[in-house]
Amino acid sequence: MLQYLFQYPVSYELQSVYLYFDTEEQWHSAYDPQKTCKEKEDLIDPTNNQIIHLTSDAPSFEQSVCTKVNVSGEEWYQCTGNRSFYSQRPRWWYLALGNCDSTEGLYLEYSILMTNAKITNRWFYHFSFDEFYALPLSITFMVLELIILILSITFTYMLKARNMLHPTYKLFMHSLIFDLSCTISLWLHYDRYADDGKGFPLLKLIGLMFRQISVVVFVTLLLLLAKGYTITRRVISTSSVFNLLFFTLSFFFCHVTMLIWEILMFDPAKVTYMSESLPAYLLALLRIIAWMWYIRSSVVTVRKYPLKKMFYMSLGFLISFYFWSAPVTLVIANFVLDNWVREEVMLAVESSVVIYGFCTFLVLTNPMPSNKNFPYHVRTNQISQDNYPQHVYEVQYSSTGQTQMSE
Repeated sequence: MLQYLFQYPVSYELQSVYLYFDTEEQWHSAYDPQKTCKEKEDLIDPTNNQIIHLTSDAPSFEQSVCTKVNVSGEEWYQCTGNRSFYSQRPRWWYLALGNCDSTEGLYLEYSILMTNAKITNRWFYHFSFDEFYALPLSITFMVLELIILILSITFTYMLKARNMLHPTYKLFMHSLIFDLSCTISLWLHYDRYADDGKGFPLLKLIGLMFRQISVVVFVTLLLLLAKGYTITRRVISTSSVFNLLFFTLSFFFCHVTMLIWEILMFDPAKVTYMSESLPAYLLALLRIIAWMWYIRSSVVTVRKYPLKKMFYMSLGFLISFYFWSAPVTLVIANFVLDNWVREEVMLAVESSVVIYGFCTFLVLTNPMPSNKNFPYHVRTNQISQDNYPQHVYEVQYSSTGQTQMSE
């Protein structure tokens, strides 16, 4: 439903509000700057109640009440009313102001409330159809990530007690906390949005930024694991460090650019999603490159340390879905999904993929005795050389407290 209050000086009469819906013959055609005002007006069928004449002489079937009021000694039109929309599918409606006979331009002060359900239905009242389930989805994924965080903290204490809390596990915790911050931010935004239809747009943007950081950290973690860092070696080569640093910075830059692109480059008069931007396609390409890099590095590591074959095979098989999810979902979002479901579907898919990645890592690295894939076999206080021994029992201590390596 559309509820409105329009007011403007009588000297600007006669202004009208035009309601276009999202078809090639309607809004897409009306948005063409080559068309004249009259041509844009003729696109609308007057019998379809798509014109609101802002005058006291407006036809009664428009259900708009316009009166003349005095504002600071000047005569103004003040129009109030509402419109209900019924269609076979969800639509975007575009409101345009026009006066084809004006020589002074246009002027309008307005208050608009557009709702999508009964006022008693807090879950959907203020939400557009493409975000209909945004609030319950954000709550669901926030709760799931809180559960994962509790398990992760439990495993952290277990690893710390065994002196096996390595930097890679700490990176995982950082990635998890960043994404949890994202889901909390989205929940706060959508929860307020359910009340006032505005929410916290800046908080939502910050939350999305947290998610991008989380993804960058997690992909970096996976590449480090593929190199054998903290599993088969204490340090990685200088060239690998520079390559990884360059990739990580490029990955992060594309994520940030994608968000900025959506704000600065996208036309708000068109229905778009950030996956349609150039940085989004670059990110999809980088994810494929990261997957290829991960597989190659894992194969090299397993050749040198065959005892880790089971862990790397399990992780490689499961985590490949994580790497490929971005390019696949981008294609689906841009070329398969309808615009009116894309926002909430992408929120659900992206959040699910993130949680899938976290769960995969958590399951394979959990320190429970039943975990045959547990990757760490050297304690943090036993590190004495760049490459780790094949077995934990190869690390021994002498009576002088120095570390020795047995053959």
